[in-house]
Amino acid sequence: MSEEKEIELGREEHKKIIAQYGVYRDKNLQDYVTMVGERVAQVSSRPNLEYTFTVLNDDMINAFALPGGFIYVTRGMLTHMNSESELAAVLGHEVAHVTEKHALRRNRASQGINLLSTVATAVVHSQMGSVASGGLGELGSMYGGVLVTGFSREYELEADEVGARFMAKAGYSPEAMLRTIEILKAKDRIEIEQARLEKREPKVYHGFLSTHPDHDTRYKQAIAESMDLVAEYDEFIKTDEFLEKLNGLTYGSTKQVGVIRKNIFFHPKLGIKLRFPDEWRVEPTRQGVQIFSRTSDASFFITTGRLYKDATPENYVRENLGLSVREGRNITIAGFPSFLGIADRASSVYGPRPLRFAIIFDPKRRLAYELYGAGKHDLRKIANDRDFIATIFSFDKMDRDDHKRAKTPTLQVVRAEVDTTMEDLANQSPITNYALDKLRVMNGLYPNGQPEPGQLIKIVD
Repeated sequence: MSEEKEIELGREEHKKIIAQYGVYRDKNLQDYVTMVGERVAQVSSRPNLEYTFTVLNDDMINAFALPGGFIYVTRGMLTHMNSESELAAVLGHEVAHVTEKHALRRNRASQGINLLSTVATAVVHSQMGSVASGGLGELGSMYGGVLVTGFSREYELEADEVGARFMAKAGYSPEAMLRTIEILKAKDRIEIEQARLEKREPKVYHGFLSTHPDHDTRYKQAIAESMDLVAEYDEFIKTDEFLEKLNGLTYGSTKQVGVIRKNIFFHPKLGIKLRFPDEWRVEPTRQGVQIFSRTSDASFFITTGRLYKDATPENYVRENLGLSVREGRNITIAGFPSFLGIADRASSVYGPRPLRFAIIFDPKRRLAYELYGAGKHDLRKIANDRDFIATIFSFDKMDRDDHKRAKTPTLQVVRAEVDTTMEDLANQSPITNYALDKLRVMNGLYPNGQPEPGQLIKIVD
C-alpha cells in the first residue's frame, strides 16, 4: 500500500474516532502532548510523515495508533502518567506501530480479514491501551462485524523495542517504558481482583500481564539496550512541571448522568440526590443511573418519565408503567407525593423479577422519578429490600452545600506533607470504590508505596 493510501485510510478512520469519543478540550494540554509526540516522531524511521496526536475525552486507560500517523491518548491514560518520559514512552510505542506498519503487515499475513478489520485490531489492542469493543460497532466499516484479535506478542515487543530507540534518540530515558508498562500491569491486577470480588468479567481490554509477564526479561533487555542511544539525556521538563500540566484534568466517565461522589449521586440540573449502599458501584448509562451491588446480584435503577394530565403516583404506576402491584401505598418522600410498592415479575436487568419500586412526583418540573430495585436470584421475596428501601428514602432535594459538592471530579496536584499517607488521601477522595488502589496506581505507588514529604502527587477532588 502506498503512503498516500495509508494516510487516506487513517484520515477516514480518524473522523470516526473523533465522532465516537470526542476531543478533550484543553488546548495547552493538547499542544503539550503534540510537542512530546513530535519530538519522538522526528527521530523515528519515518520523520517525514505528518503525525497527528490527539487527546481523547475518555477515561479508559488507552492509547492507540492508526496507519498514516494518527495517534491517540486518552485523558484516562494521562491520569496514570507521572513524567514527560512516561508520556514519551506511550507515544513512542504508538509511533513504532505506525513506522513498522503493524496493522498493514498483519493484514498481509492474514487471509480472510480485510484491511479495515485489521486497523480495528490496532485500535482494540494497541499495547498502551485499547478502545472498548462496544464502541467499535459504531465506527462503521472500521469494524465490519469481523471478529478480530490483537497484535501478536511479537509485534508488541517490537513496538516496545523500536519505541524505546526513538525515545532514546529524542533524549528520554527508555527506562520510562518499563515504568509505564509496570503501571499498566498494576492497573490490570487491581481490575482483575475487583472483577473477581464483583463476580464479573474484568475490563482489561488488552492484557499487559499476558504480553509482558513478570518473569519475562526479553522486553526489559531490549529496552535496556536502547540506553546506549540516549542523546544528551534531559527530561526537558521537570517532573513537577509535568504533573502541573495535568492539574484540573477531568476524572471519571463522561457517559454517566449526574455526578457521583463516594456513594452519593447528585443531579444538579434536577436538583436531586440519593445515597446508595457502600461498596455498590455505578455503571455509566445515558438513560438513567444503574447501580449494582458489589457481587452484581442486586441492582438499583433510577430514571424519569413525563407526567400526564390528572396523573397521580398510584395511577401512573398502573396506567403508565403497567406494573402488577402486589402491595403499595401512597407516601411522601422529600416533600414530593409518591407511591411505594412491590411489583410481581416486572422487567429488570436480570429478566422478569419481583421489583421494589417508588414513583416520586415533581409537579413543578412535570417529572416522575422512577426508582427500581431487583435481585438476580429473587423468586418472590426481595433479598436486598432493606438496601432498596434505604436508597429510596435517601432521595432528597439538593441544598446549597450539595450544589457546591456536586462538581465533576478533577485531578488535582498537591504536595505531600510529613504526615500525608495514601490511606488518608483515599478516605478523603470522592472515588466510589477501591480509592486507595486507584490512587496508588495513578501515582506509581502500587501496591503499598507512600509519598515522600514534599513530593507532588495526584489526588481526585
